[in-house]
Amino acid sequence: MDDVLDETAPRPARPADVGERATVRVVVVGEPGLLRTAVAAVLAGAPGFEVAGECDPAEGVAEAVAAGRPDLALVDLDAVRDPSALTGRLHARLPDCAVVVLTGRRTARVLRRALGARVRGVVAKDVPPDELIDQLRAIADGQLMIDPLTALAALDAAVNPLSEREREVAAAAARGLRTKEIAARLHLAPGTVRNHVSTLLRKTGGRSRWDAIQRAQDAGWI
Repeated sequence: MDDVLDETAPRPARPADVGERATVRVVVVGEPGLLRTAVAAVLAGAPGFEVAGECDPAEGVAEAVAAGRPDLALVDLDAVRDPSALTGRLHARLPDCAVVVLTGRRTARVLRRALGARVRGVVAKDVPPDELIDQLRAIADGQLMIDPLTALAALDAAVNPLSEREREVAAAAARGLRTKEIAARLHLAPGTVRNHVSTLLRKTGGRSRWDAIQRAQDAGWI
């Protein structure tokens, strides 16, 4: 009993990794401005995180990110024109760096763009700071993290109200073709094309042709 109560008795060694986690180095990629500054400030103040750098997606991202030797590259998806090209350069230069995207739009199209770019996480811009930190920590630990509402938007897109012909007309219009050009390409009468566009407006709730196309794209219908 004395041995049990003896506070000076040697204690079992605790594994070194229990309660002790390596610092996660993050490079923030986004246009200069309030958002990038705010995200960097949140990360800089979070225990276990270090901001290894900030860079503009339009200026030599792979080189700038590589210089910071990060574990994570946090990229503002809404500021990147070609996510696949950007992440491709990052993966080639830093194969062990996980790419995570921040987005302000929770749509099926956003999720397709992100997963097509082989990212390890999709994080919404409106999440609270502590939730952002938790998600980035999980990604750094090897998990794949997808914003739940963005995932739900992708599931909703599985029910596509557009017919095959309507999708063809919408896709052609999205490329900037005019009614007569769409009619010629799809072997339809111009009046038939206009009817399909009217149906597209009704089904998407769009206020104009371009608004309807944007809504259809965001929903993952075309």
